[in-house]
Amino acid sequence: MKKLIAIAFVLTSFEAVAEDRFEDIRKPWGACAACHGVQGQGGIGPALVEQSADDIINKLLTYKRGEMVGPQSMMMWPQAKTLTDGQIGTIGVFVQEGFPDK
Repeated sequence: MKKLIAIAFVLTSFEAVAEDRFEDIRKPWGACAACHGVQGQGGIGPALVEQSADDIINKLLTYKRGEMVGPQSMMMWPQAKTLTDGQIGTIGVFVQEGFPDK
């Protein structure tokens, strides 16, 4: 019985974690949204809508290395440096998939 309870607990834990695959980037996305818009529509920063995950990932990795992408690169360098490579990949997918709630 204890094994069954332990298995049920583990499965429930995995299920809870799997509910929002973008949970890891929700907080950092707030900083992104301040300039790019909640739905990536643009604002101070350019629109992200309809960009591929590869484009977003490549740009963020370039910013993280302190290299130029465009005229606002210097604004992006400190932002990108706070992100892990995993978060950068997740943000790319998040943008490509249209900023899903979960």
